Amino acid sequence: MNHQLKIATRNFFKKPVYSLITFFGFTIGISACLLIYLWVYKELSYDKFHLDDSRIYRVLTLSKQGNEIVKSAGCYAPVAATLKKDFPQIECAAFLYFSSESSPLQREEGGEKVEAESVWVNNDFFSIFNGFPFIEGNAFDAIQDPNGIILSERTARKLFGNKSALGKTLISDKYFKSIYTVRGVIRIPKNSHIDFGYMLTEANSTVKQYMNYWGDKPFVHVYIKLQKNAQIDPSFLQLASNQITKYSSRTDKLLFQPLADIHLYSDYTTSRFDQHISSYKYVWIFSGLAILIILMASFNFSVLSVARASERSVEIGVKKVNGAGRSQLIAQFMGESLFQTILASFLALILVGFSLPLFNQLSGTEISVHLSFKLVVNLILLILVVAVLAGIYPSFFMSFLNPKNIFQGGGISGSKTNFIRALVAVQFCIAIFFMIATGIFVKQLNYIRHKDLGLDHQNVVVIPTGLWYSNKAFKEELLQNPDVLSVSAGAAPIDAGWEVTLPLNHQGTIDSLTVSMYCVDEDFVKTYHLEIVKGKFLGMDYSTYWDEFSKANKGRKEGKEYTMSMPVVINESAEKMLGFENPIGQRIGEKVIVGVVKDFNFQTLYHPIGPVILMNDPQNIGTMNVKIASVKKAATLKYIRHVYQKYRDQRAFSYRFLDDLMQQEYSQDTRLRNITILFSLLAVSIAVLGILGMAVFSINRKIKEIGIRKVNGARVSEILTMLNKDFVKWVAIAFVIATPLAYYAMNKWLENFAYKTSLNWWIFAMAGVLALGIALLTVSWKSWKAATRNPVEALRYE
Repeated sequence: MNHQLKIATRNFFKKPVYSLITFFGFTIGISACLLIYLWVYKELSYDKFHLDDSRIYRVLTLSKQGNEIVKSAGCYAPVAATLKKDFPQIECAAFLYFSSESSPLQREEGGEKVEAESVWVNNDFFSIFNGFPFIEGNAFDAIQDPNGIILSERTARKLFGNKSALGKTLISDKYFKSIYTVRGVIRIPKNSHIDFGYMLTEANSTVKQYMNYWGDKPFVHVYIKLQKNAQIDPSFLQLASNQITKYSSRTDKLLFQPLADIHLYSDYTTSRFDQHISSYKYVWIFSGLAILIILMASFNFSVLSVARASERSVEIGVKKVNGAGRSQLIAQFMGESLFQTILASFLALILVGFSLPLFNQLSGTEISVHLSFKLVVNLILLILVVAVLAGIYPSFFMSFLNPKNIFQGGGISGSKTNFIRALVAVQFCIAIFFMIATGIFVKQLNYIRHKDLGLDHQNVVVIPTGLWYSNKAFKEELLQNPDVLSVSAGAAPIDAGWEVTLPLNHQGTIDSLTVSMYCVDEDFVKTYHLEIVKGKFLGMDYSTYWDEFSKANKGRKEGKEYTMSMPVVINESAEKMLGFENPIGQRIGEKVIVGVVKDFNFQTLYHPIGPVILMNDPQNIGTMNVKIASVKKAATLKYIRHVYQKYRDQRAFSYRFLDDLMQQEYSQDTRLRNITILFSLLAVSIAVLGILGMAVFSINRKIKEIGIRKVNGARVSEILTMLNKDFVKWVAIAFVIATPLAYYAMNKWLENFAYKTSLNWWIFAMAGVLALGIALLTVSWKSWKAATRNPVEALRYE
């Protein structure tokens, strides 16, 4: 063992160029592999910190939308209690009722107001989600107090800093003044799909009131925890699927999704209250990237080791003549591979530590390195696998060399030379694949950024106000600033509508229509520059709205049925789905169509445009959409803050640009682009190291040939052509192989989008030209040095 270590060390320093090329290739490859391993490990850890997580399921709903069935995370609060009552295999059932907008919280003794997202839960929440530890207080005390409030650690730190929050009094003036006592502080792990600012439990009278409310489906999530050894079998699923119909007039069906699947396997439009939703596709993609990178680094070792075989042939021949067997030679070369892999791994760990901040920034994660037992074991396995991959071919190749041929001056045969050149071609094939993928990612994201969505979303500031129908004075004062171009009230940002199911009486048949509904005011069209194609837009007649409610209430008291007539505007997709020859004046339940607007993209470009209803509901327009000029934004925002504090001094001022909210929907693809760019650079770097080593080997073998050619009058350009043409051939082969593979892979990725860019030929051509240019630049400096060398130096010993 000591003897082999000495030989490995001696050979490492004997040829420093070869050794450093291999060593840095290994280091880069293992660093990339470790980074991706840490990322994948975190992706697979989401929501698994709860005890018995395998017994926890989220309750999904299936709703009819025209001829389609739509799956949704939204449910109804009473489903939790009814499932627990009707099915003994269910141990616990919890609902989470999220607020449509954040709420202001302030310490009783004064201080800055903090906006926080609220959630209402029943008491089973703590039996299911026991992975949210109480860092102050406990669950038992927290659920007893009707005025108790449970804060997330993040909210507690905003309000009280590092001081204890337990027992402190908080005031909220969201709609009316509420006073709470802090009964607990919960830590929410970063790998949780559930997040909130504060929590109220069923001891609170308002929460208790909503426990039996069959409404607000988009804001409610329901979870169950099975008894030990219980399963979601077909018989259970058949009975439970009709639970909503059993207790209400709704026709939604139920499904059950394992908790651990929510982060990566949600094959539906996820709720806007879900956090950190990703896809298993990215885990496979990045794992594939890691494998490709590590293969490239291993190929480098194989290429250079085989290339050096002719220089080490005498060493191998002497050992064989002195009785060394094949197993001993294989062990020696595998030992050298293991030696370099171990060195590279230690350097890679250091490099990963330094590069993690950049990687976290590019990938949008918060990964850290902790030398756990599992990480150490996986690192050892990685070292062994890489060492075997890198060393297996050169070990067997060199151990099979014939001593007789060695001492007769035999070298590497043409077939072996072609093989190691083919390995270089494989490296460039991977590098070209990455270049093409990067080009497509960038092009699609640019397409998303600049596509005409059918509405003007530039420079729109979204501000939660909670002013409802008392927003007229606020709007008028904002418009006094010439840089405020338009103001429209709405229930939420345009990308966060409510999914509703409405009864539809069409040609004598009763059906249901699932649509996205947005509550907006009369200035919505002006603010977003929508095009009205039929009828008119909504008016600002709140008296009619309240009159309709009064008539309906009066009718219920008198035992008479009164169908309200609420004006709504639909989009062209809804008009097409409804099939009305003339939609103006037609009814959808209690709603009467007064206008049709041209289709606009209200969801991400993953989805085609669906049916939309726009309604002026004064009870649900607590958000302001302020269109501002593109100049003097800072001064305009300062003015908006001033007006806001004048009308809403009890709330903290917060805002987001709509563009930022919309781009956030593509964060996964942006991260994919960033990481692909990073690994494209790594792949190209490793390919450059491989072709550089191959060039050094190839040119060294032809030093005498170059000298003879120069003596016989060959020009430098002719020698450069001779030395470079083989590399051009293999890069061309790599391009031919990589192009169809990249086309197939990127075409599959683009299938995720309803609206997508085209796979232009020039992206593939540019990747090929770039790869060829990199190869020629890498080889040419060594070729130029050999071509301009004095031939006497090469031939002096002949």
